[in-house]
Amino acid sequence: MGYEDEDFIVRQAKQMGELLAGFLGKKDAEAILSFGDEAKSGEMEDAQWNFRRSTPADIPEINQIIQAAKEYLKQQGSPQWQNGREPHEAVIRQDISKAASYVLTMNEEIVGTVALIADKDPVYEAIEGQWLHKGPYVALHHVAVSQKYRGGGLGKAVLQAAIHQAQVLGYEDIRIDTYPANQPMLGLIEKLGFKYCGMVHFPFEHGERKAFQLIQPLA
Repeated sequence: MGYEDEDFIVRQAKQMGELLAGFLGKKDAEAILSFGDEAKSGEMEDAQWNFRRSTPADIPEINQIIQAAKEYLKQQGSPQWQNGREPHEAVIRQDISKAASYVLTMNEEIVGTVALIADKDPVYEAIEGQWLHKGPYVALHHVAVSQKYRGGGLGKAVLQAAIHQAQVLGYEDIRIDTYPANQPMLGLIEKLGFKYCGMVHFPFEHGERKAFQLIQPLA
């Protein structure tokens, strides 16, 4: 089903709005994380949230968020997403064409993005380790949040929403990977219940990634 299905989008928007309000609206939520940073803003609690499929019109904003995230990683001394390895515009367009790209919006402003890739990945198939479950799965890739609101819980919000959407799409097996030195992301992944399964290696310099899996039985 594509993003053109407006009824589907409306239904998902309502569900995701309720889901996001449920944990972003709690002041005492377990030190809400944004890739490891403590929550610091109360303004986000009263915002209107939506998690929806991306459209071509969203590409400039998505690209801006990804480029800012790339620069942040560079400042942290991480080789991840450097030297043209970030999800650039062509990748974003491909994700959208597959109805795999999603955005998190706050008061209609795009503040986060993620791709839910359901294609079987040969890199994942060659894992140095062992997956907990073998079968149809969806992988969460190209995760980035707005640096403007960093520390407001966006990392957790995007991944929580993506996990929920994966289940809506019928997947109980959800996978994700990240660079071994990305400690904030590693901490967030583990807090969300993902289990470490081994190492995977993408075919480029600094392509090593820790791979994780979350099994969530469908209701």
